[in-house]
Amino acid sequence: MNFEERLSAFIGRVIEVVYSNQFIQGRLLRVANEVFVVQAESSNYIPEPREVLIFTENVSFIRIPPR
Repeated sequence: MNFEERLSAFIGRVIEVVYSNQFIQGRLLRVANEVFVVQAESSNYIPEPREVLIFTENVSFIRIPPR
């Protein structure tokens, strides 16, 4: 099982992602080959909610908080 297959088990859940010195928190929407999409909540990095495309090779850390 590769990273994308494992991550796809959490579609619909809130995740926290650290990549390229940024922190994104939001709902995991889609997972594809080497990328995934998060509906990001507003934060210091993103002033309003929007979909963010993240390349898996840039990910430093992913946390999936308990429900």
